[in-house]
Amino acid sequence: MKKESSTNSANDTILQNYCNAHKILSKISGRWKVSILFALDENILSYSDFKTVLPSSITDRMLAKQLKELQEAELIENNKDKVKSEYFLTKTGEKVLNLLLHINTLDFS
Repeated sequence: MKKESSTNSANDTILQNYCNAHKILSKISGRWKVSILFALDENILSYSDFKTVLPSSITDRMLAKQLKELQEAELIENNKDKVKSEYFLTKTGEKVLNLLLHINTLDFS
């Protein structure tokens, strides 16, 4: 947690107010969020599906946290019913994923 009076906090506030790229990057930062978005490309996945498509090193606690944060960022939605809980991309999530797919094609070598 940053102190409100720190230089980093002031810089973050400025970037949040004036830079859309920073806003997007802050929503998808996290070890597994980009992988989750890629896994949802044209897919609807249950929680247990994530456990099979993501590396086994992700813990249940971390997966739940990352899914919750992506939902709060309105990049994914969770359609819950009595039998199953399914995750899918929102329209905004699809746009962010398209940007990530484009970035993935760039060659910086």
